[in-house]
Amino acid sequence: MKTIIKNTTTFVGENFDRQDSIDILIEDDLVKRIDKQINASDADEVFDGKDFFVTPGFINAHFHPSQQFNRALGVGISHDKQMDLLHATDKIKKPDDKYWLSYLAVLEGLRAGTTCFYSVGSEIETQIKLYNKLGVRAACTMIPKDIEANEKDESVRAKTWDTKERIKTAEELHKKYHSDLVRVHFGVANVRYASDELILGMQKLAEKYDVYFHMHAAEANKYVESVMKRTGHRPVEHLYKTGALNHRVSLAHMTKLMPEEIKFLAEKKAHVVHCPRANSYVAVGVCPMKELIDEGVNVCLGSDAAINNNSNRVLGDAHAAHDKLADRYEKADIIDYITLFKMLTINGAKAMGLEKQIGTIEEGKKADLVLWSKNEYPFIPGFNLLADLIFADDGCMAHTVFINGKKVLENYKSTMMNEEELKQQAKKIAHRFYSLFKERIFKNL
Repeated sequence: MKTIIKNTTTFVGENFDRQDSIDILIEDDLVKRIDKQINASDADEVFDGKDFFVTPGFINAHFHPSQQFNRALGVGISHDKQMDLLHATDKIKKPDDKYWLSYLAVLEGLRAGTTCFYSVGSEIETQIKLYNKLGVRAACTMIPKDIEANEKDESVRAKTWDTKERIKTAEELHKKYHSDLVRVHFGVANVRYASDELILGMQKLAEKYDVYFHMHAAEANKYVESVMKRTGHRPVEHLYKTGALNHRVSLAHMTKLMPEEIKFLAEKKAHVVHCPRANSYVAVGVCPMKELIDEGVNVCLGSDAAINNNSNRVLGDAHAAHDKLADRYEKADIIDYITLFKMLTINGAKAMGLEKQIGTIEEGKKADLVLWSKNEYPFIPGFNLLADLIFADDGCMAHTVFINGKKVLENYKSTMMNEEELKQQAKKIAHRFYSLFKERIFKNL
């Protein structure tokens, strides 16, 4: 299959160099050629790109699709209470219900330019199914707990698992489902509720199958205090001392870091996923993004979950990351828009071990491309299109999206499924869920 995008504007390589009046040849799943006036005589499809600009797809490096159920239910409550709500509602969700609501979360991100998700949950088979159905790239990662939250009431306590059983199940899922498009990585929930045996066991599997490892870390004071009480160390310090920090590891949130922990991350080449809007929503602190970048740590972006962000558009987190940093230092030029764009793209690819395949537009890389209409309000007058994307994020919608060379979004709509039917199905499920929520959970929170 050959597709040519003719006479367009695109941003090439890791420096996102702007090229105008350029053609892009997609052959099967790859960007085959980027050049002027490519011969289109044998192309299966020719796309007139004159009124568009093309970027690499965004990478949402920390994403909980099944939390679409809990959107806006956690407004104005503490992080601890929000976790109680999350775990309580998990008890009334059916796997099939999670499947349908998760579609909405993924499509929301896709329509805002996200082509790859580091997708996490306590179970991932429904996630794997929907990503394959939508033709969307993902690394699905089961994040279990094996330490009981005995300080919590049973009604709001997260499910815990047998350590060896979870490691065995994770390996079975990888063998059964791992593919080029929808990968299966390994992980745990966090240091607070995951034993060293579980963490290191999952990391051994990541090394064995040459994939990556993901978890939450250093999120909120109570989290850090709990880890220190159990282990005698701060979370990142504990990972370092147990040999659980390395280049395959990405850690989400990271709002409570000491300077020596930042040095540990840099030394071991671990990755940090900054979730600025989710962190603000539940007031767990600010990730020290500047200090991490200055120390050479790879920092990327995640939207986290609808329960604590109310948005599945990671594009908005680039804007939020800038604003948090500018406010903190009272300097508007504290970070440039190209660095923010790297956090949305190639840095996320590095955190997943996919930087040779995705994250930039280059010949020989996967054709994960987003076409934005220059005629939309955010891009007029269009003097700096990448800055427009970041700072006019709320109004930016992708017109057309290619993933793995396949057109999965066209004229703002999914080509893979009927979105209106999906919305109606999701509304029915959500109505039933909310009735159960009010009956069984709301009064106890």
